[in-house]
Amino acid sequence: MIEAYDSLIIRCPQLGGEVPFKYCRTLSEELPCRKIIICWEFRIEIGKYLSEHFSFDQLQTALAPPTKTRLETILEFIEKAKKTREEG
Repeated sequence: MIEAYDSLIIRCPQLGGEVPFKYCRTLSEELPCRKIIICWEFRIEIGKYLSEHFSFDQLQTALAPPTKTRLETILEFIEKAKKTREEG
């Protein structure tokens, strides 16, 4: 059952607070967070769980590194904010 671990809680290194497993497994359009293996590997059999509930293609999409660095994303947001401010 995919919901088997949903109530387990862990500290999320990205958010800095506690989150349930359900958050980790549905973070990106019902696909797992890309750090799910690192965060959960010592609490549950995460590799087995993922292979039982997600296809290879789904896992490849979900666990792939981000296409942009954090700095690139921040700079993109700054540019969007500038344009919005200039238009308004």
